[in-house]
Amino acid sequence: MASDLEFRLIRHFRLLELVPGDPLPRERDLVHDLQVSRPALREALAALEALGFVVSRQGARRTLGTFDMETVVESLTRYMEPTTELMLEMLDVRRVLEAAFFPIAVAKMSANTLRELRRIAERMVAKAGRGQPFVQEDAQFHQALYEQLGNKTLQGLIAAFWRLFDELSEQFQVGGDLQSTALRHLRIVETLEAGDTSLATHELNVHFFDVRARFTALRAKERALGPAASREATQAGL
Repeated sequence: MASDLEFRLIRHFRLLELVPGDPLPRERDLVHDLQVSRPALREALAALEALGFVVSRQGARRTLGTFDMETVVESLTRYMEPTTELMLEMLDVRRVLEAAFFPIAVAKMSANTLRELRRIAERMVAKAGRGQPFVQEDAQFHQALYEQLGNKTLQGLIAAFWRLFDELSEQFQVGGDLQSTALRHLRIVETLEAGDTSLATHELNVHFFDVRARFTALRAKERALGPAASREATQAGL
């Protein structure tokens, strides 16, 4: 939980009309303005830095970070352990959010975005054909779908999911799943190109249900063998 001093610092920065990238007042000035001790100030600044609200660079003054929901959501999940149970919960939330926002995003989608989605999907298919995971491309695909909405909260949730998912990728994106997942993304693009938003929404939901089925299978394996043994078995393609 944030301390009172952290809230006071944030309010102080706003009163000074600082914007992201601006240098922060020096410590001695903050100590004077807020009437706090230097150790307490440094502790509060360190906490804000951990959340991305303050940026510290060696040999330079601290600067103001980004105050938006994307930063907040990513910060809140930064130290979470990427368990299968957590991933299932986040996947369910993402599916509902993405399905709700999808028709709105499609209505605002530009031709350039559609071409970019095809390029990403084709890279996924190519990697799958070589038996290579494509976590980065998968994340880029979903970010690109909703980028034109400008919804930082939604983008933050998607980014947080993929940061956690990346840590599980070695035990999850294996075997025949690669090709089917890649082709499902390409199918979403093809239906969008055909102008069939309803079918594209269906394909998006099917993709999520496929992923959920694999996570559910992984959870069942973990419960039967234990997490460590399950990871070893999954990596071996068993």
